[in-house]
Amino acid sequence: MTPTFVIWILALAVAVLVGRDVAKWALSANKKLDSKKRAAQFLATKLRDAGLKQIPAILEDFVIGDWQDMVDHIHEFSRLVAAGNDAIEKELGGTWNSMLDAHLSSPEGLALIKAKVAVVEASAPATAPALAAPPAAALLAAPVLGAPSPTVPLGR
Repeated sequence: MTPTFVIWILALAVAVLVGRDVAKWALSANKKLDSKKRAAQFLATKLRDAGLKQIPAILEDFVIGDWQDMVDHIHEFSRLVAAGNDAIEKELGGTWNSMLDAHLSSPEGLALIKAKVAVVEASAPATAPALAAPPAAALLAAPVLGAPSPTVPLGR
């Protein structure tokens, strides 16, 4: 055997061993990513069941590997929050209603809510004295510049 042939055989053996180790590492990394994707899918399902809409959509894009849509959803949600469109209140409002419905559907949850309401009602007069409404004549007299008119309802 010539030395060139021996070198080629050794190079081939080293390449097979290195290739096997790289394949093991890649499969291990893929298993870790798959477990993270399963956890994200589980979390997205739980959050959607709780009433959220935006965050589960982002998680589902991560699960299926649609990186461009995931980035677009994140960007759109951040724009909504930055614009002050009450995106967070809308997102959490659905969760609040869902959780309230879940508590009201069980006797234990209903008892918990009644207990919380009783605590708030019991502490309300002590912490926040009732304010007397100003007379209508006082509201109409001498309007302040820049202040809203008392006859125009303030709304959201």
